[in-house]
Amino acid sequence: MKYLLRTFAISALIALNIQTQAQVKLGVKAGLNINNISQNFKESDLEYKNKMSLGYNIGVTVDFGLIDALCLQSGLMLTSKGFSYDLEEEWGVGTEGYDRVIYNYLEVPVNFAYKINDFQIYAGPYLAIGIGGKNKWNVTYDGASYADEYKYKPVFGEVGEGYLDADDDAYSALDYGINFGAGYQIGPMLINAGYSLGLGNLTPAYKGYVSDRKDFKVSNRVISLSVSYFFGE
Repeated sequence: MKYLLRTFAISALIALNIQTQAQVKLGVKAGLNINNISQNFKESDLEYKNKMSLGYNIGVTVDFGLIDALCLQSGLMLTSKGFSYDLEEEWGVGTEGYDRVIYNYLEVPVNFAYKINDFQIYAGPYLAIGIGGKNKWNVTYDGASYADEYKYKPVFGEVGEGYLDADDDAYSALDYGINFGAGYQIGPMLINAGYSLGLGNLTPAYKGYVSDRKDFKVSNRVISLSVSYFFGE
């Protein structure tokens, strides 16, 4: 984590230093996320039989022209991540339904892109801060239907007594990782397809809880499809 955060900070400083010299393009960006998680539990039998779920990404984007075909792309994104699973697989025969977990973030990517004519490839770190989320489920069991949802609260550090209400759950507020992907420029629009490899652990530490959060590592995995529109192109 320290290495990644150092890389993120260096990338951000590079961006600040080149602003006065670079050709800067500002735009808006929106798209679709195909979300999932990676699990690494000490007791693998406790892992979810998770599946992909849909989310979104929307925000502002900026392109700093560096040298020749190299540029730095950053911005501020509101993005939803998470996963889903079928309750039949979790609860057994006689159960139908789903459970969807959603984590919402404000995210800052710092990607270096190499352009070949209208085509480009990019890679770089990202840093995200959780701002909320929810768990929504709908299930039919033995002919009776049940539906409900509760909130997910982002937390820094340990979850202490009194922080959560009865219908709340928590996740670690800090997410970080690596982005990489490719894009194609069509006039003022940039079409991107990318992948985000989350390296942070979404499992928070609970005060007074015996088990170590390292025994329950959950990380985000996101396939993203997006379109950016740059002003003044």
